[in-house]
Amino acid sequence: MGTAKTERNQLTPEEHRKNLLDILSGSRTGMLMTRTPEGRMAGRPMGMAKVDDDGTIYMTTGIETPKAQELIRDPNTTVTVQSGDGFVSVEGEATLSTDRKLIDELWKPDWKAWYPEGKDDPSIVIIIVKPIEGTYWTAGLGHGLSYAYRVVKARITGEEMETKPNDMGKVDLRH
Repeated sequence: MGTAKTERNQLTPEEHRKNLLDILSGSRTGMLMTRTPEGRMAGRPMGMAKVDDDGTIYMTTGIETPKAQELIRDPNTTVTVQSGDGFVSVEGEATLSTDRKLIDELWKPDWKAWYPEGKDDPSIVIIIVKPIEGTYWTAGLGHGLSYAYRVVKARITGEEMETKPNDMGKVDLRH
């Protein structure tokens, strides 16, 4: 399968960035991908404590958890999210922080289920994923009359399905 055709009116890099960040910041949960010591990929659903305007993602875990140890060994990670607005995949580099001020700032009472000692629990670390690149797909790509029309048209003509400029985008998040 080749590359889908696009319309002439392409979105600007800033518009793609906004689309990606809107989907990302509208999500409460992400799938954190890490590499195990055996070299396999492991994915775990994680609550997102915060997303900065630049796409930096904050999550929490215990320092002794496999995911924390995997990120210490290999900080390269991917976080994927899904919301009613679409899907996002963010590639980034993770660091673990024990900064008590940051833990206090991000603390949510729900976390007590994982940290019985509360926000002073010494095992708490904040996973900070600094984004490198992200890709998004809007929910509109797979829904509605426009999508149905494009699928039918592609099947009848034998051409690939046309995508709209805001259906998806790849965004450099290093800036």
